[in-house]
Amino acid sequence: MYDWIEVHRSCTVTHFFLSEWPLRSLIALGVFMLLWLCHQRRWTEGAYGGAVVIVGSLLGELIKTALERARPAALPPLLTGNSFPSGHVIGAVLLAGVLGSLLLQQRIAAWQKRLGVSILLVWVTTVMWQRLYLMHHWLSDIVGSALLASAWLCFALPRPESRSLIRHFAPSCVGLLLGYPIFYYFPSTRIPLPSAVMSTREPLLAFSFGDANSAGAFQGAWGEPIHNSTEPGAWMLFGEASLEVQLPHRQAYTVQFAARPPAVPKEIRCFLLEISINQQFVQRFLLQGGWRHYEFHLDPSLLQVGLNTFTFRTEKSPSLPVSSPREAVAFQSLALFAEGH
Repeated sequence: MYDWIEVHRSCTVTHFFLSEWPLRSLIALGVFMLLWLCHQRRWTEGAYGGAVVIVGSLLGELIKTALERARPAALPPLLTGNSFPSGHVIGAVLLAGVLGSLLLQQRIAAWQKRLGVSILLVWVTTVMWQRLYLMHHWLSDIVGSALLASAWLCFALPRPESRSLIRHFAPSCVGLLLGYPIFYYFPSTRIPLPSAVMSTREPLLAFSFGDANSAGAFQGAWGEPIHNSTEPGAWMLFGEASLEVQLPHRQAYTVQFAARPPAVPKEIRCFLLEISINQQFVQRFLLQGGWRHYEFHLDPSLLQVGLNTFTFRTEKSPSLPVSSPREAVAFQSLALFAEGH
């Protein structure tokens, strides 16, 4: 799923999903419903629905603190992350679940209930897709988060009428107050989860940009090395730059590189990077803000034993202001892995 999204992403869809409008819309709908219940003097329903969402979201944060899983954008050695569960997905499922439950209790036509529930499901699906598309979470994070939130709804929503609000949520609140400080202040108590970026496989070849001792020949529009980072790196200017690599065998390889675009306003953040091998087009990437890992596969027919030229090409977007920096992409590292090993 991650690789498929990487290949099919576009600037138009990225700009559509960059803002937090899917979740914010659900939150606005939830606030409207709460105000409506207060207007109807249905204080118990309003307080109970709000407690289900708030306590469930805090429990999600507790689990997120207790379980460490590297996000898709994580770079070694910074492998600790909070990819599971997704707070956005948990919040969206909880809001939609509470709103759907209140909707089903209303004395309206059955088709209106079905329509309302369908709209809520579409909204939740949009939030899930946004988190995947922007590469903030793995698919398993999204599915697991939806299951966790659904389990909480199954526990919290069908409450006995005789049980008070405080008594019903007291065990969850006590667990939250006791567990969260332990996991937060004592990282050794956290449980690490596997992630694709935590692979321990050794690369066949590896290059560090900005490191004078690294092998390989750099040609074209390379800028100055990056000195304000803990890892070596180098800027590529707008245009075309290349890296010459010696390959011992003509076989299939997986190439992984770490890169980031310059810091620009979010609304114009769309950087296309084309990669060619020996003058043959391989793949086009739409770079996300911040350091991220990108990966692509090399077909043996594109390669030759000995010297091979990796060419990177990017053009300045018309949406960028004239005063924008000359630097296009910052590269940190590039590694080649022999497929099948």
